[in-house]
Amino acid sequence: MNTVEFWLGDEGQALLSSWARDGLGVKEISQKIGVTCRTMAKWIGKYPKIRERVYSSKQVIDAKVEEAILKKALGFETTEVRQVKKANGDEELTAVTKLVPPDISACSMWLKNSCPEKWSDAKEPDGSKVDEILSRLDKDAEEDGGEF
Repeated sequence: MNTVEFWLGDEGQALLSSWARDGLGVKEISQKIGVTCRTMAKWIGKYPKIRERVYSSKQVIDAKVEEAILKKALGFETTEVRQVKKANGDEELTAVTKLVPPDISACSMWLKNSCPEKWSDAKEPDGSKVDEILSRLDKDAEEDGGEF
């Protein structure tokens, strides 16, 4: 499994991408593959497919996903090129600008993750209410002779 042909193929490329997304560096990836760091360095220098997979880090992918969620949350305009048939039978390419409205699910995800203290579903109980309830329980316990 440590032949370069495997790592240039689809399965090897998928594994390399997965390990890079998990945050593994060249040393850790070479250990998983079963080759020396020197061999791995040669492969990275010689094979662009391997180089791209090893250096496609988790941070880059996370940043791209963040951008996509934010874009979807805020809404955006996109231009589509359509082929339109004219009355005379000719076809013509036409650019159509389309508005993609803000997506409430993307908004919710963004806010819950970027401002959890304000937008999280799991709210902390209001301290004053808790104190009030405990105070009542203490008072009731005193009236009952110290037992619940």
